[in-house]
Amino acid sequence: MKTNMDKVKKQYVAAPIFFLVMLLDSHLTRTFLAWSSEANIWKTHLLLLILMFCVPKFSKRYMITTTIILGAIFDLYYIGVLGIYAVSLPLAVWGMYLLYDLLYQNIFTMFFGWIILVTAYELAAAGIQVVFKLSIINPVFFATNFLGPTLLVNILFFFIIYYIVKVLFRWE
Repeated sequence: MKTNMDKVKKQYVAAPIFFLVMLLDSHLTRTFLAWSSEANIWKTHLLLLILMFCVPKFSKRYMITTTIILGAIFDLYYIGVLGIYAVSLPLAVWGMYLLYDLLYQNIFTMFFGWIILVTAYELAAAGIQVVFKLSIINPVFFATNFLGPTLLVNILFFFIIYYIVKVLFRWE
């Protein structure tokens, strides 16, 4: 029998795990960038993937608050400009809650939802940067050298982590 206290304990454990996954995510992205001699940008989204698996387990308020804080930390540490990921990360989680009934039916809907989510997340982050004139983005480079490799690596991570999370969360 699960109590409310168990849920609160999980929330206290989840936030530091999200932070550690965010750090791992950044290091993997830098490693893949170095391996490709900076020709392609292989941006991993392990944090976003773990958040996608945690949406059914935690409240919307907790998840959005946590992602605002994590996004702000990411912005301040890695980018130096507050707002890009502090906005796009909570928007992605909010989108997961909006699509909850469609997204969490089976592995196929989760997989295709994951592809759409990563694409929308990257487009939102790039859009924020362009709107506020933080960068100039070449659409051809973005699609071929950034979005393509990013989707490929995240599809691989989806299938690896899906089975690990399935066992951890005891999903049917």
